[in-house]
Amino acid sequence: MRIKLLIFSFLILVFTTVEAQNLTDTIHIEEVKVLAKRKVEEAGLKLTRPDSMARIATLTTSLSELISEYTPVFIKSYGRGSSATASFRGTAATHTQVLWNGMNLNSPMNGIADLSLLPVFFADDVYLLHGGSSMAESSGALGGSIHLNNQINWDTNLELAGLFETSSFQTRKTFVKVLLGGGRLKSSTRLFYEGSENNFPYYNHGVIPQRNDTLENADYSKGGILQEFYYRSFNSEIMSLRIWFQKSDRNLPQLMSYEGSEREEYQKDDQLRVQYDIKKYTDKFNYHFFTGLNSTILNYYRATPEFNFVNENSKSKEKGFQNHLRIFREFNEKTYATVSADINYYEVQINNKIAGEGYKKERFETSLLFNWHMKPSDRFAAFMLMRSENYDNHVEPFIPSAGFEWQVTKRWPLLLKSNVARNYHKPTLNDLFWLPGGNPDLLPEDGYTGDLSLSWQTENSHFSFDNEITGFVSFIDNWIVWQPSQSGAYYWEANNVKEVLSRGAEYRFSADKNLRHFKLKSGGNYSFTHTTNQNAMRSVDKSRGKQLIYIPKHKGNLFAAASVKNFTLKFDVEYTGKRYTNSSNEESEFERVLNPYWLSKVSLDKILEINSFRMNIKFTAENLFNEDYQSILWRPMPGRYYSFSMALNYKK
Repeated sequence: MRIKLLIFSFLILVFTTVEAQNLTDTIHIEEVKVLAKRKVEEAGLKLTRPDSMARIATLTTSLSELISEYTPVFIKSYGRGSSATASFRGTAATHTQVLWNGMNLNSPMNGIADLSLLPVFFADDVYLLHGGSSMAESSGALGGSIHLNNQINWDTNLELAGLFETSSFQTRKTFVKVLLGGGRLKSSTRLFYEGSENNFPYYNHGVIPQRNDTLENADYSKGGILQEFYYRSFNSEIMSLRIWFQKSDRNLPQLMSYEGSEREEYQKDDQLRVQYDIKKYTDKFNYHFFTGLNSTILNYYRATPEFNFVNENSKSKEKGFQNHLRIFREFNEKTYATVSADINYYEVQINNKIAGEGYKKERFETSLLFNWHMKPSDRFAAFMLMRSENYDNHVEPFIPSAGFEWQVTKRWPLLLKSNVARNYHKPTLNDLFWLPGGNPDLLPEDGYTGDLSLSWQTENSHFSFDNEITGFVSFIDNWIVWQPSQSGAYYWEANNVKEVLSRGAEYRFSADKNLRHFKLKSGGNYSFTHTTNQNAMRSVDKSRGKQLIYIPKHKGNLFAAASVKNFTLKFDVEYTGKRYTNSSNEESEFERVLNPYWLSKVSLDKILEINSFRMNIKFTAENLFNEDYQSILWRPMPGRYYSFSMALNYKK
């Protein structure tokens, strides 16, 4: 009944706003094209940037949903509202770096960043660097890196925005933005809150006999504030101060196969990020400096109330102080250089109150980068890069990368580009010091990667088409794996045990068609990833040459949208291929293979503009064909569900 009321309310709002369109005059002007030269720093890099339509479509979601739906990167999700991590080109979650305005958000303890806790609403620009291209911004991203940036609009003196969404499973979302200021000083404030009972029905394949069931103990809430101040001086300097505080409370449901006593399990995350940033731009020279704090407190609790028994009660604290200086210099129209330095300090502590175990450690890191850019002609550009890193008295003096891009013909925009790199990933502090199982003798994971891309585009006044195909290969030695202890004790330990070979291809395209009364837009991504363990520790080891667990060979997404008279109808489809859950790639009664699945959604939205006010009303049906699927073994995912949202915006 609630869904029917939402649909009815949406239709009433849509049709009652038709007459309101007459309140504004429409002036038809000729199309204006804005052209800009590609940044020389991006030459030879494999970069994916979701367009404005993708970011608007996912504005009420987390970063994990934006990346899953509009990029070739695979997202490993533990369920709606639960932890989500990214896997580039068949690598592990720890091999993906997430940076916010240049600050690394990965945990120094476990090496990952939970994308479900990063709202798209808090980012103005999102882009991905694949493989060795990530070396231009950071090290350690053996698979790739995700970049979130904040930007200020100096042309707007006042902006008020509110976005409200309600959806199935008693889910509520609220987003607010306030922008104030003049030509020199601006303030931007963003707030969000999301809460859900999250008690959706599903078919339980994990018990005998199989049955219809309802997910329990899966409710969550999260909220945060991002406050930014910007000052533009008279000597072309822009200074900014950003403060991001966020809280998350999540109850953790049991596996669908669990039939024991009822458990109480939850996780609470408190995160504080502060950054002071200064940039200076001139025709020949610019620099960027920031200093920042990234602090996280995580509480994890698990108990069996029936027996009044607490299984685990732990608290971990992380503090990271990061400092970065980057200088870019143009010597002439053909030669450029970038020099950067990083000095970072981390302090972590974990305490398990039940077992009486834990550790407290510090880590000090330094990094130097030199990047030489060359552009001998308008059709050719190249770079050579060298990094050196130092951590825990361990020195990596030579981490090189090189790449180029070449417009093959002068007449046609056919672009060939490539890059090769050596990269490495240092062990996390948990890998080294976790009790029990940490291994202080671990070696860094050593990676070599290369890719080759061919892109081309065509456009006229009514049609545009842009696409790119990329082939890649990477080899990672000393891959760190947690496995049962060789001593016979009942715990897992970290070791350098794998040599992993990953190879495959990626394809993306976007197309626009302008007709007389409406506009068509489409886009998509596809990736083929074959990632295998190339060594076998024992003769009976069946994992050699097998696809790594939870890495799909095939992953793709596609969307198509049609707009007419401020109405937009959009259809999205996402495909995830088969995934193995054991290293031998075998299936039995105890070891399951996760079946491939298609996820589809359709949305209809209406825009109403009256002077400086803009209203957007949107109705969405998710998992349109009620697909029964699992992203993680025995973690249920919801069937078809619905959402209704309204966005209000005022600019002056």
